[in-house]
Amino acid sequence: MIDKVTQQRIIDIAQIVEVISEFVPLKKRGSNYVGLCPFHKEKTPSFHVSESKGIYKCFGCGKSGNVVNFLMDYEKLSYIDALRWLATKYRIEIKEIPLTEEEIQRKNERESLLIANKFAHDFFIQQLNHTDEGKSVGLNYLEQRGIRKDIIQTFGLGYCPSNHTAFFDAATKKGFKAEVLQKAGLVNKGNYDNFTSRIVFPIYNLSGNVVGFSGRRISNDESIAKYYNTPETELFQKGHLLYGLFQAKRAITENDQCYLVEGNLDVLAMHQMNVINTVASLGTSLTLDQIALIKRFTKNVVVLYDSDKAGINAAMRGIDLLLQEGMNVKIVLLPEKHDPDSFSKTITQQEFIQYLKKNEQDFIVFKLRVFLSDAKNDPVKRAQAYKNIAQTISLLPDKVFRAVYVKEASKLLNIEEQTIHDEVNTLLVKRLAQKPIQQKIEIRTTSSTPTLPAYIDDFYVEEMEKEILRILLSYGNNIFYQEYDETTETVVKSISVAEAIINDLLNDDLEFKNLVYKQVFQIIQQQLAEYHYIDEKSLIYHENQQVSEIVIDLLSIPYYQGKRQGKSDELSNYFKRIGIYVKNENDLLHEIVRQLLLRYKHKVLEIAIRESQKKIQMAQDSSIEDSYIDEELKRIHDLTQIIQSIAGHLNLVVR
Repeated sequence: MIDKVTQQRIIDIAQIVEVISEFVPLKKRGSNYVGLCPFHKEKTPSFHVSESKGIYKCFGCGKSGNVVNFLMDYEKLSYIDALRWLATKYRIEIKEIPLTEEEIQRKNERESLLIANKFAHDFFIQQLNHTDEGKSVGLNYLEQRGIRKDIIQTFGLGYCPSNHTAFFDAATKKGFKAEVLQKAGLVNKGNYDNFTSRIVFPIYNLSGNVVGFSGRRISNDESIAKYYNTPETELFQKGHLLYGLFQAKRAITENDQCYLVEGNLDVLAMHQMNVINTVASLGTSLTLDQIALIKRFTKNVVVLYDSDKAGINAAMRGIDLLLQEGMNVKIVLLPEKHDPDSFSKTITQQEFIQYLKKNEQDFIVFKLRVFLSDAKNDPVKRAQAYKNIAQTISLLPDKVFRAVYVKEASKLLNIEEQTIHDEVNTLLVKRLAQKPIQQKIEIRTTSSTPTLPAYIDDFYVEEMEKEILRILLSYGNNIFYQEYDETTETVVKSISVAEAIINDLLNDDLEFKNLVYKQVFQIIQQQLAEYHYIDEKSLIYHENQQVSEIVIDLLSIPYYQGKRQGKSDELSNYFKRIGIYVKNENDLLHEIVRQLLLRYKHKVLEIAIRESQKKIQMAQDSSIEDSYIDEELKRIHDLTQIIQSIAGHLNLVVR
């Protein structure tokens, strides 16, 4: 093992242009170097290397990375072997440090489990599609269930043979240790396969890595569990994962809605009906971590469950948790004795989609109907229903929504609105009293842009988050503002671009919603707090591959934008050489930062106004008290004034 100090020395000394030039002829163009991409065939150079940033990026195939990544991809080396290659080139002595057993185990376990899962996934797919047993048993079962081949491929379904050690034998033959296979949950302590004679559904994390499996029995033997999931491992905690989210995340964002179903086969059936924005909770009661995953992509959830008692109870359990987390919840109950999988086989795709839209119910209507059908004329049960509904309404974070649903509950329960309001308010006061008091740290800085009201938060503006990060990474250490003492002719106060941006966002309590962007932003915050500058190299070589990739991608954007817009930076440099000065992004940095923050806030305010307009429409439809509508109208008025102020700075016309 190479010690951390030596690793850092190798990274600091290695020259990316010098290294890549040994494999790819490069020509200097502006401040970068270009050449034909070594990772795909091309006639026009689109492979760019930045010497100052220590990164490469191909705008043809998308490959990007640092000098170590290049050697790993081009020479097919491991990370450590790539460092050894660089150490040899730059004559850096490496002193190998033996790791303790505990350190080796901790370092390698996660990687070993990922590799074992990848091998298992490939094995299960091969068994399903290319063996007699897989075809006659596994594929035949899936065909009987009406699952199309494209869906089988999209979700990477596989089959584990009836031979109880078929997978174990294949894995150990390839060099996998029994201990690793057991820790991955692929075999039991006796080294028998855990998924024998089952259709195997791989479970992906958001990055697309297989972290576990869910096996569905094929036989009708009731003594065998219908489903077997990977046990809890370093990679697989089912309460933190959702089946189908990797495949559905884009559709959820595009539709701004997520369907939540019970089982894996339900997810496949929904996909076959072209309802791609669907996930399942892996056989567990819905958890806060699972809701947080959905919330990353949308706040609108449609709970789709069977109409039997078990399905209704499952839906009821999830509703309060979703509401508590600020989600907008609808319910769809399917016809009796049907789940999404079976129901999808009885009607056409168009009819299925129409049924979903037509049968969406507000959570409150759903709950009341369930309680009242059970209570009938029993006064005790009706009182319990009233208490339960008040409890659910009290979980709603927005008071307009609470007022709308109090009115709805009042009609259905035949109870005065004020009575329900009083109960809801009592519950709110109790909850507030139980909540621990948190001391808020105030950041006292002068904001360079209009301040937003405290209630503005929780809006997802990914494209603006990305652009803010790009500016932070590219220009964060540049000086944004300085104050001079004229008597001593010294700088008494200096604020960097990064400090100006971060202070402005924190003053408005705005935080990124994209989880990877948020992590990069927090690392930058930490670096500023500790070192007072951004160390982009540590981000380029960050141990979290997602962080490294997004940083390299963002640092590559300026050139790409210049190329797309006519190579503005290169033209600027050319005109400078012939005596004409043309401003580029760096020269306009102060104005760019100001406009970027203004546009970010403008976008957030637009979304906030649309949300208030929806609440007003909802309130008017429900004929609730004018005071609630007046409050939202005032909010829209205040937000519009701020938008007009921002628009004035941006020279935009407010309609």
